[in-house]
Amino acid sequence: MEKARIFELSTIVFAIVILTVLGIFSDIYLNSINTGAYLSTTQRQDAIPIKVIAMQYAWEFVYPNGTTTTNELVLKANQTYVLEIQSKDVIHAFYIPQLGFKFEAIPGYVYDFYIIVNKPGVYDIWCAEFCGPGHYLMKGTLIVVS
Repeated sequence: MEKARIFELSTIVFAIVILTVLGIFSDIYLNSINTGAYLSTTQRQDAIPIKVIAMQYAWEFVYPNGTTTTNELVLKANQTYVLEIQSKDVIHAFYIPQLGFKFEAIPGYVYDFYIIVNKPGVYDIWCAEFCGPGHYLMKGTLIVVS
């Protein structure tokens, strides 16, 4: 009976240690993602607005000059943008996995999301909310130029 009690306690302690370590690393990683929450007032005021409109089964991006693109968003590195995320039809989720960004697009609501991408490159844009039989087609590309 004593061996069973020692095994039980050691299992509990081991689980607590593992969960604590995972929690610490998760906190460090999640706090390193620049979501715009810590942007200064000046950075927010200088943000360039871009409408992100989700629809079955595409992403539409409307730039301040009126230019509209489908499934391709082009941003400059180290520039502050505010993405105005919305949906025309059903619930979608604007997801850029490489950057750790995911925001819901709900019909009737507009979510302002401040973003600064520091590293030029090509990133995937996905819909992370099942939005119908063509959900798998809802892909886009974020191109960050220097």
